Amino acid sequence: MNSCVRLYILAFILIFFNATSQTKKKDECFSLNPFVNVFIENLIRKEVNLDKNYLTLISLKDKDGNYNIDLELTSGSIKTFKIVSPKEVKKTYGNITILLIGKTDEDLKFLKKSIGKSNRMFLNKDKSKNNTSFYDEDYVWSVFFNNKKELINFYISEEKESADKIYNEIKDNIRISPNFKKIDCNCL
Repeated sequence: MNSCVRLYILAFILIFFNATSQTKKKDECFSLNPFVNVFIENLIRKEVNLDKNYLTLISLKDKDGNYNIDLELTSGSIKTFKIVSPKEVKKTYGNITILLIGKTDEDLKFLKKSIGKSNRMFLNKDKSKNNTSFYDEDYVWSVFFNNKKELINFYISEEKESADKIYNEIKDNIRISPNFKKIDCNCL
């Protein structure tokens, strides 16, 4: 083979590998991290003491493969919480620990897989404060995903202005279904 043909073959191979290595792969990875991050940051802004309260995530999958995931503020120290079911697990997330609960083993496995590692540091500015007066009963966000893991509904137990702000913090970091209409909130 002459050197010109070798040069063309080498150039073709380099261009081909360069082009395929930079092609964006389909993202099959699903993460709840954006919801967890904004939920915790919202609690810190409200001066909820993270040593006296913790985040619980509860997952339920329906017969159509859709997921309902509740993010719930739970009172008490997670350090003293005793795991009583094989469908509950404590997970380290940055510098805090969160509780994962699945209705089934598959639900719990989904939660474990959907929450990636975090190096974030969540810190209260003033640990002497523990504001829990911003909600009446339970402080829960409910997120609903279709079987493609696209957001189809989002309930935030906040007033409309605050709920809109929360949604805007999250929306660019998640996949949203074309059927998603609006957020639900304590909108009066």
